[in-house]
Amino acid sequence: MKQLEAFSLGKKFADPAANEDSLVILPNRGYAVIDGVTDRNGTRYNGMLSGQFASRTVQAAIEKFLLAQGDASQPDLQFAGGEHFIDYLSKAIFAEYERAGAVDAVTADWKLRGGCTVMATLIIGDRLEVVAVGDSGVRINGTDVLQVLKPLDDVTAIMRRETWRYFEALGEDPATCDKLAGAITWRGTRHQEPNSRSGDVHIVAEIEGRSLAACKQHLPDVPENEILRLIHGGICFAQGDFQNVTEPVLGYGGLDGFGVPARYIETRSYALQDIETIELFSDGYFKLGEEFGVASWEAAFAEVEAEDFHKIGRYMSTKGTTDVMLTDDRTYLGVRLK
Repeated sequence: MKQLEAFSLGKKFADPAANEDSLVILPNRGYAVIDGVTDRNGTRYNGMLSGQFASRTVQAAIEKFLLAQGDASQPDLQFAGGEHFIDYLSKAIFAEYERAGAVDAVTADWKLRGGCTVMATLIIGDRLEVVAVGDSGVRINGTDVLQVLKPLDDVTAIMRRETWRYFEALGEDPATCDKLAGAITWRGTRHQEPNSRSGDVHIVAEIEGRSLAACKQHLPDVPENEILRLIHGGICFAQGDFQNVTEPVLGYGGLDGFGVPARYIETRSYALQDIETIELFSDGYFKLGEEFGVASWEAAFAEVEAEDFHKIGRYMSTKGTTDVMLTDDRTYLGVRLK
């Protein structure tokens, strides 16, 4: 290894320790970026909110796995393909539920589970094995990019954009637009707080209509009933119904301790001798750096913030930057081998 650069920053200005991203850095063995899913209801395990708990659990499990490679006394920890590796990580999360006495609760209610994505690059003999679940990404040799973004996020991002624009047109300031759009996106139109402005029946009807029309135009092949489920239930009450199930068009994969269908596990394999650079990143970077290194990726981040601060334009998202927090945690890890 000739060069290594890493950067990670939590989204909350007043609480950087709440960063739900994690890094694995084991030179000559492997590297990973793990992105914890934002907690839905304040559930904690091991003193951490559920997303950070899942992220740190997977971080420790990957480190253990990489250090065991080549050790004949640990046959169960030897790399046997992407599905085996992801199954191992799922079991690591489930084991922590068992230690917490939470198995019955998390089995019955997905909202109590911790969750994360993972992008791992494992050095196995003379190969570089890439294994991924979720929307963290990797760029190999500066050109070969793997990042699987889920269309489901487009639905909730469109909901947020349409809500934001609706209240903006009424003359509301950006802080109010952020608050009301966040409430709709998070809880869905049918779970708003009683007597809240975002729960007004006339406003809800307007936003539902606008959101559905925009989603159908953007995602014409997605069944209307799936779009409406998300509009009505939002991230908090509906998104989990689509995770790790293969029937819905908007289904997606995520590590939560309960197994990941093979269709959501991405793998790549490269001859190690052909690898010059490995760059891993979480989805807090909406634009890739033009070059290798933290400076270039942070320059790309600054460009996105300058163009679309609220994330309702080209970089629309389920959250936006505000005066108290960034859109998301972000993490970059660059390794130059040659």
